[in-house]
Amino acid sequence: MVGEISPDGKFAWNGTEWLPIEDEAPVGETVIESTKNVFEMGGQELEGNIGWEPVSEKSEEGGKGKLIAMSVVGLLIISALSWVMYAFVIDPMLFPDPYSKTKFVSVVGDQPTIDEVIAGDAGSWICHVEIKMEEEGMVLRTNFDMYASKDAARSNSKLSAGIFGSMSKDIWVDEHHIAWKSDDQETVEKRIIAISSLDSSPADEILSNSSGPVDLCFIHHTIVESMDENPSQKFTSDKERFPDEDGVRAVKVETKMEIDEEDGEMNIAVYFDDEDNLLGTKIYNSSFDCLVTIDYKSFSKPGWVTSADPETPMLLSVDYNNIWSAQHNALVNTQFNATYLMDDAKVVIYEADWDDDGNSIHTISYEVTIQDAMDEGALIQPTNWNDDPVNCTLNYTDSDADGMISSGDIVSVDCEEDVLNGYQLGLANANGVAETVNMDMPWLPPIFTIIALLGAAMLISRRD
Repeated sequence: MVGEISPDGKFAWNGTEWLPIEDEAPVGETVIESTKNVFEMGGQELEGNIGWEPVSEKSEEGGKGKLIAMSVVGLLIISALSWVMYAFVIDPMLFPDPYSKTKFVSVVGDQPTIDEVIAGDAGSWICHVEIKMEEEGMVLRTNFDMYASKDAARSNSKLSAGIFGSMSKDIWVDEHHIAWKSDDQETVEKRIIAISSLDSSPADEILSNSSGPVDLCFIHHTIVESMDENPSQKFTSDKERFPDEDGVRAVKVETKMEIDEEDGEMNIAVYFDDEDNLLGTKIYNSSFDCLVTIDYKSFSKPGWVTSADPETPMLLSVDYNNIWSAQHNALVNTQFNATYLMDDAKVVIYEADWDDDGNSIHTISYEVTIQDAMDEGALIQPTNWNDDPVNCTLNYTDSDADGMISSGDIVSVDCEEDVLNGYQLGLANANGVAETVNMDMPWLPPIFTIIALLGAAMLISRRD
């Protein structure tokens, strides 16, 4: 019978012969079998691709991210709370207590006075003064640094006027040298001269003869004097950091008073640390801002001194040096009250002139050594209008008999005729005729007036 299956199930009868079932299976069975295989494969693929482990890893990563974020937020909150706790609770507790007026007067009384600094009783003393002035849109800044000890002193000043440039002057004085450095942006001059001694202390010469605002370094003493004269003068005390780069915790005492009648009333705040040491002072109004800083650190000679030019004439003047008669006397005044050795020093008759740059030119016509001038005088013979020699005697009188060239000594000339009229009488060393050097800064009033006038002129010009 067609379609009959062999007993072993592997063959089918087609009416003529037995054929293997695999080669010619019925269509229905083949479709079913194929469909079954497709579903089985799909099941296997799903089993191979779907699992819970990857989902678990992503969950763990998300949990770690949340944990880190929460930790950062927590740290920020803790930091903020710590800062608030420090700023508003702990830090105020670390400030020194405010002063009463009685304590302020007492603490100021313990601070060195200018006389004690000059005498060297304050040890190494330093005062920095920073000033800013503004008017009509023009700003002027000055920095004034003062150093003083028993054996040396220094004044370092710088003035800046915006578009008008700047200038500086640095002066060093000790028991053996006077040195100075000038810088006006166009030229820099560094000079030094050896001295025998000083009639006073280096600090006295720097502090007493400076044109700078030395009085601002001791304004706290002036405040106490003013309060004594005016008990109703403003007095407040509070906790506040000193207004410099370090910002040390301090107690502040504030008042108002006039320093200069032209400047009007100033706000003045004096600062002390927790050991009652003076830190400095702030002085200000609408156009003036000044910070004074006091320190007691040791200091040394500035480096530029070693490279300064030593070929320098003596720093002194011979007052009334213009000769106008046959007999003429002149007085010696040394700068910084220094004394000089008489070795190689001379009494000179010279002519003075000026070059195109405004520098003085000295031409020596006659000279004798100081030693010869001291021994009954030394003879020179200038000629008169008729070319006849005229005897003149040059004398040097050591007034204090110290064997040094010093202030108070006298130089004189005595001639038989008035033949030296128009000449000048002076002293010289191997480096030239002695002269004084202007070591002052123009400082605030004149410079500020000039700047204010220039500013007003510029304003008027713009309006026109």
